[in-house]
Amino acid sequence: MMPTPTGPTARSRRRRRSRGQSLVEFALVVPILFLILCGILDFGFLLYSRMTVINAAREGARVATAMTEDAGALPSAVSNQVSAAAGGLAVSTATCRVPKGSTSCGGFSGTAAGDSVRVTVSYDHHAFFPLLFGAAIPMSSTVQMVLE
Repeated sequence: MMPTPTGPTARSRRRRRSRGQSLVEFALVVPILFLILCGILDFGFLLYSRMTVINAAREGARVATAMTEDAGALPSAVSNQVSAAAGGLAVSTATCRVPKGSTSCGGFSGTAAGDSVRVTVSYDHHAFFPLLFGAAIPMSSTVQMVLE
């Protein structure tokens, strides 16, 4: 059996090997940590966009309930309020009035107490890192409020 060297040169060799091992471990772990960080950021922006779409639909429905007498200006007023509440997101807005006791919007003109207004806001969220979540994630929110 050969004795292991214990001089200054042996310690120096062990230290160099240890540094090389740490570098390899770091190179293996960094891409995984970067991927997790990117996923957290992208999910955060996705959640922010979702909350913004919900709030924009709520604000549009609130404005629509206040405009009971001027049905002609309703779509533009709701669209302006939704755009302001969306704060820079390119959303699309759909508005309809539902007669009391009905579930569809077709063929209804005029308003009465108990009727409701339905506002739908749609948005396509484009991910920063499409490999994680896909290129575009469709979101929509529908809010229905009753006219008083």
